[in-house]
Amino acid sequence: MKYEDIWQKTLSKDEKVEFEFSVGKHYRQVGLIIFGVFGLLFLLAGGFGVFIFLIGLFYYGFYLPKANAYAFTNKRVLIHRGWLSTRMVAIDYPKITDIHVSEPFFDKGLYHTGNIAINTAGTNTLYEVVLRHVEQPYEIKKKLDELKDKTYGKE
Repeated sequence: MKYEDIWQKTLSKDEKVEFEFSVGKHYRQVGLIIFGVFGLLFLLAGGFGVFIFLIGLFYYGFYLPKANAYAFTNKRVLIHRGWLSTRMVAIDYPKITDIHVSEPFFDKGLYHTGNIAINTAGTNTLYEVVLRHVEQPYEIKKKLDELKDKTYGKE
């Protein structure tokens, strides 16, 4: 598991991670290329090109995947946000009322990613949690539906 150190802080004794993921690789690669191009332009102009590239490398290469870790366990959905300051959201499968998938035009075409919005019972917001820029959002939704149905049966 890529994020085992994160999940071990949260998992109960009889709970195990079935599926884990983060921000899409293609989204991070495109962002890094854009920062690389701007870094090169600033380097040629005599500016801070290397510094700009290093910021992009840190943000897209390290920070985004580390600060946006998601997991489906045999009991619930875990959303870990942050790196130095962190926030963990856990949603038990029976509490999930709706799961919405969206693939905005640029996200789908340029980054090959989409968003998954999870709504729960008792919230007064449109969506409680949105997992942004994930690869294959429909496949991830199917996996979530499968685990939810397997664990708690169809309701």
